[in-house]
Amino acid sequence: MLNRFPKISLSLLVPTFVVVLFTVIVTIQFFVERSQLQQDLAESKSEQITSSLFRMRHVVESALSNQDLERIEQEVSLVGTDVNMQVYALLDMSGEIHYANHVIWRESNAKSVLEGYQEQLHQNVVTNEQAFVDIDFERLEIQVYYPLNSNNRYSYSNTINLIYLEYGISGLVSSASDQLLARFVYVQASGLIAIIFFCLTLHWLLVKPLKRLSASARHVGEDSFDADFVSPSKEVADLRDYLKLVSGKLSRCNKRLNDAEQRWLFAVEGARNGIWDWDLVSGDVFISDRWKEILGYQAYELDNDYSVWESRLHPEDKPQVLLTLQNYINNKTDNYESVHRLRHKTGRYTWVLDRGKTVEWDSKGSPTRLIGSITDVTGDVKTQRLAPSKNASQSNLTDLIDRESLANELYDLQVYSRKAGQFSALLMINLNNFKLINDALGRQIGDRLLIQIAARLTGAFSHVGTVARLGSDEFVILARNFGGELEQANKRALALASEVRQLIGRSFSVSEQNLSISARVGIVVFEGIESLEPQTLLARADGALVQAKDSRSNGCAIYYPHYDENSRPFDLGHELKQALASEQISLVYQPVVDQAGRLHSLEALLRWYHPLHGFISPKKFIPIAELSDSIFELELLAIEQACHLIRELQQDEQQAPLISINISSRHFHQSHFVSMVVSKIQSKKVKLQNIQLELKGDIFSVNADEARLKLLELQRHGLKVALDDFGAGLCAFYQIQGIGFSQVKLSQHYLNNLESSTESINVLNGVVDLARQLSLPVVGKHIENKMQLHKLTQARCSYFQGYIISRPLNITDTKQLIQSQLSLSVVT
Repeated sequence: MLNRFPKISLSLLVPTFVVVLFTVIVTIQFFVERSQLQQDLAESKSEQITSSLFRMRHVVESALSNQDLERIEQEVSLVGTDVNMQVYALLDMSGEIHYANHVIWRESNAKSVLEGYQEQLHQNVVTNEQAFVDIDFERLEIQVYYPLNSNNRYSYSNTINLIYLEYGISGLVSSASDQLLARFVYVQASGLIAIIFFCLTLHWLLVKPLKRLSASARHVGEDSFDADFVSPSKEVADLRDYLKLVSGKLSRCNKRLNDAEQRWLFAVEGARNGIWDWDLVSGDVFISDRWKEILGYQAYELDNDYSVWESRLHPEDKPQVLLTLQNYINNKTDNYESVHRLRHKTGRYTWVLDRGKTVEWDSKGSPTRLIGSITDVTGDVKTQRLAPSKNASQSNLTDLIDRESLANELYDLQVYSRKAGQFSALLMINLNNFKLINDALGRQIGDRLLIQIAARLTGAFSHVGTVARLGSDEFVILARNFGGELEQANKRALALASEVRQLIGRSFSVSEQNLSISARVGIVVFEGIESLEPQTLLARADGALVQAKDSRSNGCAIYYPHYDENSRPFDLGHELKQALASEQISLVYQPVVDQAGRLHSLEALLRWYHPLHGFISPKKFIPIAELSDSIFELELLAIEQACHLIRELQQDEQQAPLISINISSRHFHQSHFVSMVVSKIQSKKVKLQNIQLELKGDIFSVNADEARLKLLELQRHGLKVALDDFGAGLCAFYQIQGIGFSQVKLSQHYLNNLESSTESINVLNGVVDLARQLSLPVVGKHIENKMQLHKLTQARCSYFQGYIISRPLNITDTKQLIQSQLSLSVVT
């Protein structure tokens, strides 16, 4: 009898399959014809648009040459009468909109107002002089980048060089689709009649009896189970009898299982953890009621399926979580543990600590079943939430506890340390290259990176104390119970700081980019006997951070009282801004000579003379400037003063030497850096070939491809580009291939130990030889004695710079040097 049931079912399913297949074929034909129709209409319209743009190109170029701007206005207005023309804009190289079919867009940047506009595509189209046409059938629109005024494509003036348009084709497609749809409905109607007739027959023969059986089956194993009904189908009657037997057995098993489950759940619920059980073979996932409760769901609301968990992972956390889980399944790690966010029923995200362990394996030793738990750690994260930043651009960033709460924590921690007789520690963490990443990739990427860093710190160190965030690139950890002896407490604090640096040093995945960032840590260890203001403790930690910059500290330093004597971290930034406003910043020029002592070039160096404090070392104010926008002003000031010197020399009919200006990586990665520098130099009526920009290898640490394109663009304008600190490991050698630097300046490290180490001399010779094989002139800098000069000469350096050659000269001495064409003797 059991063999007859599938035969009956198959005989009923065959006509259903035929009807469904007919419907599918008709439907596929409709979509194929509609897709082809859309393609033909879109291509036809694209050809019309391209033809009209060809005409518009000549109109614009003619109007610009005749300064007849009103004609362009008329042409754009005429185009705007087409209701399907969504965007029609004339842009310059910087993306500024000069003319548009909507007046409100004019004099705005296309990136800000046009959603579909891409600046990189704009630049590629203008550079290649090749129009870009894209038909987007998802949005039913045609997007076109059409180049104009190609003779000025490298100009950073406001010349119009592109027409950008978006044309909607939904109306064209809709009318044609309606005709196809009418034919489709007619064909489908015939099929629908056949399906209805077939379904009625199927319901009478099989569905109705099975429905009654299904209603009874819902209560199998329960006291309310009742299958005493008469069925016209013998097969259904057999199933009914089997269900009666199964119901009795299941009722007894449920009783035993329920007793065991109650004992197990009592233990689990006491820990307030949500349980999950994943069968890797079948893909089934059991999730406990507490698991659902953590995410705001009732016990009956979520299915036991793997997608229930994966679909609720926060998009930013998901790649890393899945990678961590996969590494554990592949036996690459010893345990699975992750702190991430899961979407709550309300739409917000809940922070959880997710742990798992393999409990079953197959014959080959591969995991087949995992059991784990999640713990709601949102409470821990919320206690570490910052108030909105005063900066509106950061007001939506979820941070850690605010300064007021941190101050209270510091007071409480000192009281605890005093009563317990235990040392505690304040760790101030500074992210070394965060501002570079933030400037190069944008604030949104920077904010996501900060959130991941905060989550990583909280997940790893919330058990030792409090984690807080002070500013854009600074975090704080308050840790207790470091023991009663200062020396031991210092060792434990340094170990914790080292662990922090290693944790942050692991790469982060943000928006499909792998980012690396390093940190340094300043440490204050205290026992609470001396009750200190929170600001005093933070200032001491900041002083220790300054010492952590020393390469010998390995990025970690403990505060000692004598640091206060040399610390001026809070005044220097403000004083620097005043110095720029009051013209306290000037330039000196250090000569670079060849082996014969002939002047080759000058390096412009910034100097700051403070009215009260005298000369302030660049080693102090340059790092402060790099933490703010003052570095941009300083470097533009250096360019302006260097151009002024060149103009004076030209007016005196003297040949101006090449002047080299140091540029920071932050400034280099600004979006308008090239246009800003070129326009600044050209406005001073100085040839671009007279200026050389010195850049360090860390420009390749973020967006290496973009950095390479920007270097080549600078060279196309005629500017010379030098690579500073060559061989210091700031970039890989393969990244500088094909750029053609005008100079490479050796890192000062290669001058160490030349007197006592043959190996140091061999390394120096090898690095210089590598540069020469790449056809890169080598400059030996920071030369302080004859021995160093002699070794660099033997290594066949091209040029030399340092105090043994000449100190940096003021502008008067520099002019005198150039005027007299003084040859500086090189003693070898």
